Parts: sequence; structure tokens; C-alpha cells
Amino acid sequence: MDHIWCEVALWPNCSGITTAICHSSASIDSFYERMISATQSKHRQGIKSMFILICWAIWRERNSRVFNDKEISFRQICCFIKDEAREWAFASTKALRKLLWDPP
Repeated sequence: MDHIWCEVALWPNCSGITTAICHSSASIDSFYERMISATQSKHRQGIKSMFILICWAIWRERNSRVFNDKEISFRQICCFIKDEAREWAFASTKALRKLLWDPP
């Protein structure tokens, strides 16, 4: 799971995730809070949407592995997240669009 968060931390305006990852023993709540507090205020809503998207993608993959005995690669999961983020951003999530395409 950390690999996914590290990959997303490389995206524009998502460097706040890196700060949260450094405290790997933290609970999901404290990870979320650290991530939000390390993000510029103008991008916090986008990071919140990104957090939901990534958790959903991880949950979806977990269910596929447990219930369907199907597994996709790390790269495929990251591509899925990136594609979904684009769709969410252009569908209605303006904060996510701002996070991903505004200059840092």
C-alpha cells in the first residue's frame, strides 16, 4: 500500500503525501491528518478527494483478490488511479482538477 501512496506523491501538488508516509506506524486517521496539514490550503480539498479515490482503489483491488482470486499489478493499480482521477477531475471534482493541473 505504501508504494501506491509514494507513486501518487510524485504527482503535481501531492508532495504532502510524502510527509505523511514518513510516519508509517501511524493510523489511517493520523496519516490523513498529516497529509492534509502538509498540503497547501488551496489543494486540501483535492487531496481529500484523492485520499478517497486511493482508498477506494485499494479496497477494490483487495476485494478482487479475496473474492475473485484475481490480482492486477502495482503498475495497473497506479494507472487505474490516475485514469480515475482524470475522470473524477473532469466530471465534477473541481478541487481534484485544481490539485492535478494547477502549477505548484
